[in-house]
Amino acid sequence: MATVFERVRDVVVRQLKVKPDEVKPEASLVDDLRADSLDIVDLTIAIEEAFADDAEFEIRDEDAENIRTVQDILDFLAQQGLS
Repeated sequence: MATVFERVRDVVVRQLKVKPDEVKPEASLVDDLRADSLDIVDLTIAIEEAFADDAEFEIRDEDAENIRTVQDILDFLAQQGLS
């Protein structure tokens, strides 16, 4: 079974159309992965959908504002009990 990081990486690759090796925990979604504000919204929805079978949660606007790196996504998921 894929790790949480691998699953997040796959979603980021699919949503932002970047190469898997570009997706590192320290990668900035905007600066390194070239995401704009609409990309971030689409990415948060895709993350919710990708992990819907594991835990029921919603990435609220306040939470999304704090998601700037891949690690921020991983930290948020850890807070939801996914690690």
